[in-house]
Amino acid sequence: MYDTIIIGAGPAGFTAAIYAARREMKTLVIAKEPGGQVALASEIENYPGFKKIDSYELISKMQEQVSGLGVEIKISEVKKIEHLADDSFVLYTEKEKFETKTVIIAMGLIPRRLGIPGESEFGGKGVSYCANCDGPFYRDKIVAVAGGGNAALDAAEIMSKIAKKVYLVHRREEFKAFEALINEVKNKENIELVLNSEILEISGKDKVEKIKILDKQNNVEKEILVDGVFVEIGRIAHTDLVADLVERDETKQIIAGPRRTTKTPGMFAAGDVTAGNFKQITIAMGDATVAALAAYQYLQLKQGKGEQMVYDRSLVEKSQ
Repeated sequence: MYDTIIIGAGPAGFTAAIYAARREMKTLVIAKEPGGQVALASEIENYPGFKKIDSYELISKMQEQVSGLGVEIKISEVKKIEHLADDSFVLYTEKEKFETKTVIIAMGLIPRRLGIPGESEFGGKGVSYCANCDGPFYRDKIVAVAGGGNAALDAAEIMSKIAKKVYLVHRREEFKAFEALINEVKNKENIELVLNSEILEISGKDKVEKIKILDKQNNVEKEILVDGVFVEIGRIAHTDLVADLVERDETKQIIAGPRRTTKTPGMFAAGDVTAGNFKQITIAMGDATVAALAAYQYLQLKQGKGEQMVYDRSLVEKSQ
């Protein structure tokens, strides 16, 4: 019986593991692979304490720290979760099952991909899914942004301040974004709108060098030389696993309280998988810190200890 099982091994999952372990909680981390969305970035420049750090190095340091605290890490996928009458849980992977008193959902989001030739091959070599993360690497260079929603236009606006030229490629004529943001993008001299078009292919040698675009109105293909491509067509929350145990918004992101609680006692959620406007490493880690400490206090309260540590009356009521 574990005190907590954390689903996800990105910054949120590993942070939750660190704080759970420091509270002497028997902790298990289960994830398909370490890193989460950090693994999609080449280098990180907005992580405190490091002017610049390779994404693999950062996540490796986190994993090493977690393992050093005695936390078990299992590379697998949770297929099913049972919530028992005593508010404990049973988690099933393909071949094993695990019992736990609490669960912290920190599985993050998965960027929606274009699904075109060259996208996977040039991941971290010019293809990025985060302008905030990787934008500074393209100073005075030429980039393309794919998408037509708020995320894409925000990325184009950010890159217009960094890159020499920004091509905003959208498959429709109209954008699905805030009007003020649309106007701001249209007024940027170094942003060129490439509408009614879609990217067919990303190519280059050792890094991205060009994209092939289809003009859907005229059915004409053309190539544009670029140094980078930012794919901003949304992110997917794979939360059907806990659909009956949590509340979700229209995008299937988990709605969590200030203490990262969900509607199910003993189940907490943290990081990008939770509903919120901002998706950043440091925000996910802060969320996870709260979730781990709240899980510890929840267990203390169930054991009749540490009532003075509980500040959220709803947590007290749920546990009674």
